[in-house]
Amino acid sequence: MTAPTLEGTPGKPVASSLRWIALGAVSLGVAATILNQTISNVAIPAISKEIGLTTENATWVNAAYALTFASLLLLMGRLADLVGRRKIFITGLLIFSASSIVVALTQTVGQLVAARVAQGIGAAMILPASLSLVNAVFKGRDRAIAFAVWGSTIGIVSAVGPLLG
Repeated sequence: MTAPTLEGTPGKPVASSLRWIALGAVSLGVAATILNQTISNVAIPAISKEIGLTTENATWVNAAYALTFASLLLLMGRLADLVGRRKIFITGLLIFSASSIVVALTQTVGQLVAARVAQGIGAAMILPASLSLVNAVFKGRDRAIAFAVWGSTIGIVSAVGPLLG
């Protein structure tokens, strides 16, 4: 049995400690995407006061992220298969991070909705690429543990997010 390898490094096994560090990094990326949605649900009243959202606009703030995220998951998963898991994951993190900064600085409803769409694009890149990375890097019993950590991250952050909002 051969050791797991990362794409772009044929035949070069991933050291055991690096795999767990990679899982931590991937889990943080996934946590950010889930936390983003759960916190924003709770933060909408404060955001509404800050930039003057109407009820209809507030709905679009959350829907822009959720619809973009959900509609692009399969496409981004396939793109990760074609282009590379790491490239898509890192690109997704960059898009997600940059658009999160834009969200924090927005002054209008239009800017906020557009930035939430961009966040949804980044999140749709992060989630499937992260799962694929975990699958590629871990084997056997370690893979089961890694998938449990990945899934637990989503569950825990989904529960904690509203409390942080």
